Amino acid sequence: MDRQGFGVAAVLRLTGISYRNLDYWARTGLVRASIRAAGGRGTRRLYAFEDLVALRVVKQLRGAGIPLQAIRRAVRYLQMHAEKPLTTLALIADGKRVLVNSGDPRTMIDATSEGQVVIAIDVAPIRKHLTDGVTQMSAERSIAVRVRGYSYAVVLTPDLEVGGFTITVPELPGCLSESDTVAEARGMAREAIGLWLEATQLAAGEGSPKRAARAHR
Repeated sequence: MDRQGFGVAAVLRLTGISYRNLDYWARTGLVRASIRAAGGRGTRRLYAFEDLVALRVVKQLRGAGIPLQAIRRAVRYLQMHAEKPLTTLALIADGKRVLVNSGDPRTMIDATSEGQVVIAIDVAPIRKHLTDGVTQMSAERSIAVRVRGYSYAVVLTPDLEVGGFTITVPELPGCLSESDTVAEARGMAREAIGLWLEATQLAAGEGSPKRAARAHR
């Protein structure tokens, strides 16, 4: 997947972690937003897809009972010694330890220390789950909006970076708007279409909005 950026709202939805954990892990350096960090009031973190995978890995390790301090030690060790990033490794957690599959079935890397019950964590399904989620969240949707007696097909394109939707009307070139929700999109689209028709009629001297729309198909 290319270097698409994900805002906080999309990250929370895709990873299932809480905002409190996301913010704490970013501020303490466990999993930072690698595309853009928060730099003060008005700035927003922007995460890469690999960051989402790392967040899910950390969440799963926490769910397996690994203390946060042990996870931090493991992440620091992997950053310093592992040739592959955390998001491509196969990990095994046993109580307090995080073991890393080095690629040789005869050896394991102990990234922390101590442990008891062993469970396996495969990163590949996490990547697939997140990829499917991004595809689903990125999918365009279409709604019909009626303005001045004529129905227009309106396309809503999700913006995973800042949230909300970009609104376009294919049969009216340059007719654009934005909305935070699908419910709000209908009203914003109706307003944008009305303004587009008024501007077009004034410029071209066309008598009806239906004729103005047809002239630009």
